[in-house]
Amino acid sequence: MTKFSIRTFYKNPKWTGQTATELEHLQSIIDLRRRRSEDLSKNRRKSEYQIDSRIIINVSGLRFETLKTTLERYPQTLLGNIRRRSLFYDKKHDEYFFDRHRTCFESILYYYQSHGRLRRPEYVPLDTFLEEITFFELGSDALKQVRRDEDLEEATKVQLPQNRFYRHLWANLEYPQYSMTAKIINMCSILFILVSAIELAIETLPNYRVAYNSRCQQEGDGLLIDRNNTSTHRLCPPNFYSPLFIVQTVCIAFFTIEFFLRLISCPSYFGFIKSILNWVDFLAIVPYYITLIINLLGFYKEISSKTYFFLSLLRIFRFMRIFKLYRIFQHVKSLRVLACTLKESIPDFIILLSFLSISGFLFGAAVYFAENDVNEHVFDSIPKATYYGIITLTAVGYGDITPITPLGRCLACLAAIYGISIVSMLVSVLVDRYQRVYNRKRFLEDDYNENMIFNESSIRSHNHDEGLESQIDINKAFTGIEEVNDQIEEKENNDEPSGKVRFILGYLSDDDTDNDQDNNDNDESEFINKFTQELLQSKSNKYRLKCKDN
Repeated sequence: MTKFSIRTFYKNPKWTGQTATELEHLQSIIDLRRRRSEDLSKNRRKSEYQIDSRIIINVSGLRFETLKTTLERYPQTLLGNIRRRSLFYDKKHDEYFFDRHRTCFESILYYYQSHGRLRRPEYVPLDTFLEEITFFELGSDALKQVRRDEDLEEATKVQLPQNRFYRHLWANLEYPQYSMTAKIINMCSILFILVSAIELAIETLPNYRVAYNSRCQQEGDGLLIDRNNTSTHRLCPPNFYSPLFIVQTVCIAFFTIEFFLRLISCPSYFGFIKSILNWVDFLAIVPYYITLIINLLGFYKEISSKTYFFLSLLRIFRFMRIFKLYRIFQHVKSLRVLACTLKESIPDFIILLSFLSISGFLFGAAVYFAENDVNEHVFDSIPKATYYGIITLTAVGYGDITPITPLGRCLACLAAIYGISIVSMLVSVLVDRYQRVYNRKRFLEDDYNENMIFNESSIRSHNHDEGLESQIDINKAFTGIEEVNDQIEEKENNDEPSGKVRFILGYLSDDDTDNDQDNNDNDESEFINKFTQELLQSKSNKYRLKCKDN
């Protein structure tokens, strides 16, 4: 019927409006079918293109599927570079195989999909996550994100003295991880610090002071004139045969030898003088020698009150030896984590201090006005009442001042309940921060601080490329490929090498730093040749690889 209508239209020029309407309707149907056919063919081509552009990544048995265009957003990375990615291609299963951490790879793949957002999975150790980032060569931007999110400090390179003897001497004295000798020296130093602190505490015991004063009255021949010149006191020389004096002398001798060895072997005298901890070491030994010289030369026999005040000041400086306990803090992991937590919690401590100050003042002022008429001899001022408010808020409660009116006691109860509630919440924040810092650092310190001196080049090439070699072994075994093209040479043209994070100190001597700039161009080519040779030698007879000669 439709064909008849079309023929009628062309044969009979006197067509009606109804026939024209039917023709327009027919033409619209034809156009609609043509557009639908075009859309179907376009979608078919698009789906075929998407199938061709998809790749499958197998990470330890867990398969991920993504688009090539997604990975090619970062061409400098391992997955984004076609030539480097092909080293891990399994032709048999048509996929890329990586024997790596599966949970970490989810975050790494999301890094490509989200245009550069990288987050560590909750239950993945930080060192594992950093190793995966380094292996997949996400680059310095990704590492900066992790350092910023995890509050990590980038490892610094410390220059050593040029002299070989001084270099090893400084490393043994300053870094216990350097060798077994360094660990023994560090343990001896900590032992002498503890003995010195105990000896200093024993000197203040009442029994020792009574014995010292009695000996002073019998043997002392020194005179001390007080400031008003109205009375004199005996000044006793030290007892060189006292066990405490002998222990003190041995400890000071060890500290002196250690201090001067560190002084003569330090790489920079300016940096040594600028260190506060070195001044602590210096002030811990100087009072002993000044006091010893005064007693040996007989200056103690008659001195003025000003000189005695100076000697008393030196006696106070003797307590600087206690601050040498910082060496223990440097090498005890829990104490390092606690120090890092306190450093990161400074804003929280400021909030806590502000809260206690303001709340203590408000409660103190309220108690003052409630108790002033009845108990004015106790709460005689707002500052004193503020003191009461603070110790009540913190639940200390010395009991030296107490309210007696019903209103004052009600305010005290409210202050105690309010203080316990708020302070406990702030303390829980600090505990949570400590736990996060501890979880962040527990995997890093011990594993990455061994053999760290003179190993810069070996560490630089070992961590990442040994993983590459093992991965190539696995993939070649799967695919049966017996040839390795020159894809490895892609490393030589990589303008943006992955920023490797090493939780060690990279020690460099002065001559090493001078030679680094001259040898930068040759290092990478030499490494590629060495890597290729080791790769060929490490294959088993079953999966022997052959390199093409170009």
